[in-house]
Amino acid sequence: MGVGAAGASPSLSVVPTPEARSRSTAEFRLVALSSPAPRSRLIPIGEGVPSSTAIAATGEQALPADAEAVASSPLLLPYLMRPSLGGGMPSGFVGRWGDYFLSGSAGTPGNLRDGVPDGSINMGFAIGDPERTLGVEVYWGISSIKNFNDGGSLGVSAGRLLVNQPNLQVAAAGGLIDAITYSNEPGVTPINGYGALTAAIPLRPQNPNFQQMVQFTVGAGGYGFAQIDSNFATSDTGYFMAAGIEALPNLGLSFGVSNRGKNVNVSYIPFRSLPIFVNLAGVDLFNETPWGTIGVLTVGWADNLKTGVFGVQR
Repeated sequence: MGVGAAGASPSLSVVPTPEARSRSTAEFRLVALSSPAPRSRLIPIGEGVPSSTAIAATGEQALPADAEAVASSPLLLPYLMRPSLGGGMPSGFVGRWGDYFLSGSAGTPGNLRDGVPDGSINMGFAIGDPERTLGVEVYWGISSIKNFNDGGSLGVSAGRLLVNQPNLQVAAAGGLIDAITYSNEPGVTPINGYGALTAAIPLRPQNPNFQQMVQFTVGAGGYGFAQIDSNFATSDTGYFMAAGIEALPNLGLSFGVSNRGKNVNVSYIPFRSLPIFVNLAGVDLFNETPWGTIGVLTVGWADNLKTGVFGVQR
């Protein structure tokens, strides 16, 4: 059973061997949305501005036609990394041109690995533009470090931003987590598709230092989200939900639930100007699957973490 990374494919759900090829790389990227600069700005009087500008500001001359809209528009914020809020579940946000990630994960044994920990490596990139047309992600995961590259999978996701307002962003995405799989173990991994709808809301939209995002996701998918019993019998489909909040500008807390189990994730950004992330996740918190509760530590380099971004300059 491989341990999924918390970086760019969509799930921290535990899946059977060899089905354990689905990774949790899809939560940790963020779609940074560009915002064009306003055509005119009001400049306060008394700061050495040209006289024509001062006259306009005092009302002795007509203000630019778009001055009121510019004055009330949201601040353009610097592009800073934000923590993941995905709860170990797929997100409606996807990447855009230039987005990429590389991560490594280490996981505790759980119930079925004879006390031997293992890890995984995940990487991916994005093309397109989910704000204007469609964003597409391609990601690859090596499911085991201990038995290096004896199995893995290639996945693809596509999504689009549906609502882009200063106080609300809504995005939808879908994909195949295990579009192509390979393994030295017997058995065939079924294709594990998903669809997700995510809403992001800034609790402090006018605070340039800490907008404090909350994020909610609902969706459905294939066997990786379906309930499983002690005999490894499972249905073909299942649901998932997630909720998260930024506790600090560089610290996010999130919780995810599916038919497969419950996850909790803590996401930390050591340096907000550098694309480094650290995630600590608890998978199957209540021991609802044969694999039991597993802890996953993921460290990665990525330019986005799949969350809403309001008014950033990029």
